[in-house]
This record gives sequence, C-alpha cells and structure tokens, in this order.
Amino acid sequence: MTTVAHTPPSGTRHTVADDIAGVCEAARTHRAYGEEHSTLHPQVWEALRSSPLPRAALPKHCGGLEWGAPHIVEAVRVVAAADPSAGWAAAIHAPAGAFLARLDPPLAKELCPPSETAVAAPVIGGSSVPAGTTAPAGDRMRLQGRWPLVTSAPQLTLAALAARTEEGTRWWLVPGTELRVEDDWDAVGLRGSASHSVSCDTLVPAGHSVCLTDPARIDGALYRFPLYGLMAACIAAVAEATAERALEAFAALAQTARPRHATGSLAHLPAAQEHYAAASARLSAASAFMREAAGQAWHDAVRGQVENAARARLRAAGAHLAATSAEVCQSVFEAAGAAGLYRSSPLEGCWRDAAVASRHALVAAHGRRLAGAQMLTGSAGGHL
Repeated sequence: MTTVAHTPPSGTRHTVADDIAGVCEAARTHRAYGEEHSTLHPQVWEALRSSPLPRAALPKHCGGLEWGAPHIVEAVRVVAAADPSAGWAAAIHAPAGAFLARLDPPLAKELCPPSETAVAAPVIGGSSVPAGTTAPAGDRMRLQGRWPLVTSAPQLTLAALAARTEEGTRWWLVPGTELRVEDDWDAVGLRGSASHSVSCDTLVPAGHSVCLTDPARIDGALYRFPLYGLMAACIAAVAEATAERALEAFAALAQTARPRHATGSLAHLPAAQEHYAAASARLSAASAFMREAAGQAWHDAVRGQVENAARARLRAAGAHLAATSAEVCQSVFEAAGAAGLYRSSPLEGCWRDAAVASRHALVAAHGRRLAGAQMLTGSAGGHL
C-alpha cells in the first residue's frame, strides 16, 4: 500500500513509519522469540500497546485517533515487514477499534474511557466464529462458548466474541478479565501471534453487542469505509509484506547458493531467473489491484458512501493479494531448492507465515465467494 503522510502542527513531514518506529524496532529485534515461545516478546507487546495502533480506528470520543483506512493498512504492512507475527497482531487490533463506533457513544465510553495516554488504550480482538450461545438473564445476557484462533488472547482488554441470536450473528464485547485462555496455539506459521482459544461463561449488558454489518452510530469517512473490507485489507497487507521479504531473501540467497551440477550461482540459472521475474510480476500486479480498490473505496467513503460494487472489488482484491502472496512465497521457496531448507534463510519462514495468513476467512474462499456473489448476483452487499 502507498505510504500515507500527514502534517502535524509543527509543519514537519510525518509518515506512517514514524508513528510505529518503536514497534518495528522491537519486532525486528525479537523476531525469533515468537518462533520459540508462540507469543511475541514482552517488549514487543509493550511497544504495540503503547503505540497509536490500538487507537487507530477507535472513535475520538473514546480517546481514539480515527486514522484514515489507507493509513491503518500501511501501518500494518510496515509492522509486518519487521515481523509477520507482530504485523498480524497489528492487523487484528488496529481496525478493531471501529467496533465501538457501532455502539451508542455513552455505551462505548463505558467500555473504553477516554485517556490522554496511548498506554491506556484498549487492546481489542476476538473471533468471528459464532461459537457462543446467549440467554436472557434479567437485564443482561448470559454468554457461553469457546472460540478458537483469538489473536493476542492473553493480551486482550476487550474481546468481541460472535454468537448467533434470533436477529443474526452479533459480537458481544467482553472484558479480557472474563476470558479463560487455553494455551493451544502451536501452528506452522505466525507462531508469535498467540492466537489461542478462549472460553467464557459470563453476564454481558444487553447493549454491549454489535452487528458488524450495521452502519456506525457516528459519522466519518473511516466508519463509512467497509469494516470487513478494512480488516481483509489489513490481513492481506501482512501476506504482502511477507511475500516482499521472501523475494528479497531469494534474491540474496541466489547470489551465493550454488546448485549441484551448476557452473555458477543460483542467480545465473535461467529457471531461477524465470521464477523470480514471474513471482515479482504477480505480486506487483496483486498489490496494484489492492491499492486501486482500496483507494477507490476510500475516495468514495470520504465523499459519502461506498457502493456495493466497490466493496466487492475491495474484498476480491484483498483475497487475491493474500492468495498471490502465499503463492509467491511457495514459488521462490521451491525455486531455491535445497538451499532454501535451512532456517538460516528466511524463505521457509515466509512460506509458513504466508500460508497461515492466506487461510483467514476474510481473505480465503469465503471472502472470494462473497465478492463473486455480489459481482454476479448483487446478493452479498450486507456482508461485504
């Protein structure tokens, strides 16, 4: 995604990278920690919590920043370039503040009191798997269930957990202190994301739930931008950054690796050259499609309304970029041959991380089907 800059009161030029420099430095320094411990290093968690990212999409009346959608996506991509697992955490938490824009402001403030410090900003995440059940309990609802794949589960201060109701699926906002976290995240990729299962049996105020397909209760370009599309774009940005790193790693490895029976380095083999050129072109094309679709949707949101056709293109672009990124990582991993098998090379890690990222429901087959349904039948608008 294209870097979005804004000008602070001092008049000096300020970029996305400036906003998250501390997160990126910590993520690069402790990248290997997540592979070994299935969670980010404590210094990375602290840097994330203290950064603007948890407040990026949070309403201003909750102490949020209400960044533009392109700004949020670019910030996620930059963090993911430092470490995909840290980028994944950013991809989940940065857009999640927009959930509270779907509550009446007084209720949102109850869940997220305004604060002058980024340290006090909420860490919001959850699960869209409707694994919960609800039942009336006086003026509250009893929420029970077990939800898998909850990113940063031990760090959440507020969890949005999906449950089916008579009105459809709703996300119930539960304090992190009410969650029981199961230490079961042992995946092949994005190992540092701590995407554990959580469960709860708790009473939730009836008003503390949202439907993500409902319009926001407050106006603003960020909240007119499709929330599902924003989350999908953030996830795709993690895959994109991972594929970019894989291409860089392959180019570096190709200068020194000498395949058996070859007279020169891998870089001089026609087959390797073809693989690299094709992979670079595919990623560039998918990235350009993502930039165009996201840029058009943001332009429409700023002007007033994002039509369903633009929403479908945004979802299709996110799914395509995630899938293409995974294919690129696999392609250069295979093209590296035996030289790519060693963990001293980033190639195998990129392949694993991109494979996991591309399986998220927002950018996997379900996301493509929704986009295609809207394009062909006009029937998926509310879920885009």
